[in-house]
Amino acid sequence: MMDPYMQKTEALLREGKGRLDRLSVAMRASAPEFSALARRRKLMRCEARYSELNRHFELLRSAGTEGLADLKVRLEKACEAFRIEMGGQP
Repeated sequence: MMDPYMQKTEALLREGKGRLDRLSVAMRASAPEFSALARRRKLMRCEARYSELNRHFELLRSAGTEGLADLKVRLEKACEAFRIEMGGQP
């Protein structure tokens, strides 16, 4: 059983994955070549941010009791970076 913080964070992670999937579909739609390259780069940046966010979540979930505050701060920073990369949506 996870604590409420981890449950909320896991729900946010699932929501972020859904948003990333929707962005991926939109970014892969046909577009002029110059636009397609820019969209692909944006998608790759978003995917990298999500990967970083997921990695921090897994580190926190598997951590013992030592260093939790630091791991939470890193997770929050990764979450904020992902949110900003996705366009600033909450």
